[in-house]
Amino acid sequence: MAAYLLPGVSPDNYLVRAFGVDSERNIPTAYSALALLFCSFLLGTIAYVKNLDSCRYKNYWKVLSFIFVYLAVDEAGQLHEKLIQPMRTMLNATGILYFTWVVPIGILVVIFLLSYTKFLFHLPVPTRKLFVAATALYIGGALGMELVGAYRSSTAGENNILYQTIVTIEESLEMLGIVVFIHALTSYIKTSLGGATWNIYIPGKQTYVTEHENIGLPAISEPANTNISR
Repeated sequence: MAAYLLPGVSPDNYLVRAFGVDSERNIPTAYSALALLFCSFLLGTIAYVKNLDSCRYKNYWKVLSFIFVYLAVDEAGQLHEKLIQPMRTMLNATGILYFTWVVPIGILVVIFLLSYTKFLFHLPVPTRKLFVAATALYIGGALGMELVGAYRSSTAGENNILYQTIVTIEESLEMLGIVVFIHALTSYIKTSLGGATWNIYIPGKQTYVTEHENIGLPAISEPANTNISR
């Protein structure tokens, strides 16, 4: 968006391309992909613990972990955009459906939300609220603002300040949603699972890690009063 606000700054400027949220294979894309992978890691950790406890919702956590791996790969490779041109031609889409990938993905999102309703209500209330907030932010950006951006793109093109503002809001909502979700997961791990510890072992290094070890110290008695006569 800086290319449209700052005089003399070209959209082809290196920094604009490196930090532009509407560009591919740059710093914001890498950040979002890594954040989504971290969500998958946290979800996988929870799934592992739930599997040990034979929790009835263990598979829900596992599926969530795999979904976030896909989201990370999709963010890095923009896989969903490969659906746009063939579906746009097939549906002759314009207006809010100009970015036609929202049609199949939107259907999948609705199915996912309906299938996870029972799972959502089994969560503690604070975690549930954070999950809802994170989902609203992320989907509101990824799908909601995408519809707005699609309408602007189909009617006025993408090389204008309004479209770039829409894209910036879209990406910001997605990033904020991920941050809220990470907070929800770490809080859940702390409050419901009693916390978690990850140990990193370096090959060739002998490392001993002891958790919650109580070390007993022998009682120290008072020195005896000794009269020394000379």
